[in-house]
Formats: sequence, C-alpha cells, structure tokens
Amino acid sequence: MKALAILYMIAAAMPWPAFAECAAPTPPGEPPSGATASREQMVTAQAAIKGYNAAVAEFAACVGKGGGGRPAQAEEAVRSVEKLAAKFNAELRVFKQRNGG
Repeated sequence: MKALAILYMIAAAMPWPAFAECAAPTPPGEPPSGATASREQMVTAQAAIKGYNAAVAEFAACVGKGGGGRPAQAEEAVRSVEKLAAKFNAELRVFKQRNGG
C-alpha cells in the first residue's frame, strides 16, 4: 500500500504534456475553389476560418499566460491562420469576379 502511495506521488509530480491546459486548435480544411464554389460554401468556409482565428487567438493568449504549450506552437498557429486567410481571400476574389461582384 505504501509503495502505491509513493507511485502516485511520483506520477503527480511528473510533467504530463497530454494534460496541458492550452490545446492547439485544429485548422479547418482548405478553402473551396472560388471558380466552382457556391455562395453557401464560401460563407461556411469564411465562418470556419473566423472560428479558427478566434481559437488561435485564445490558444496564443493561453500559452502567453503560461498555461501550457510552447510559444513556438502559438507562433506556428498564428502563421497557419494567416496563410489560410490569404488562401481564402484569393479564392474569394475569384468567386466575386465569377459572380460579378
């Protein structure tokens, strides 16, 4: 019984990355092609990217407060959302040209 208590104490003292409070968000898929997408698909993709952006901001703030995760992970997530937004904006321009507006 004493050995079990010691084992629990050792386990509690060890860092467990799986239990970190800050969890990096999962990016949505690639934006739809502006040449073929419907308006609904573009609106859905835009909402997904906005949600991902908010989740990345929350993640970066959590990491900045020392809640777990590495600053490099937060920086990578920010770059990811920037790249995704740029791709979406390019497809949105194509979509608007195709639809006259």
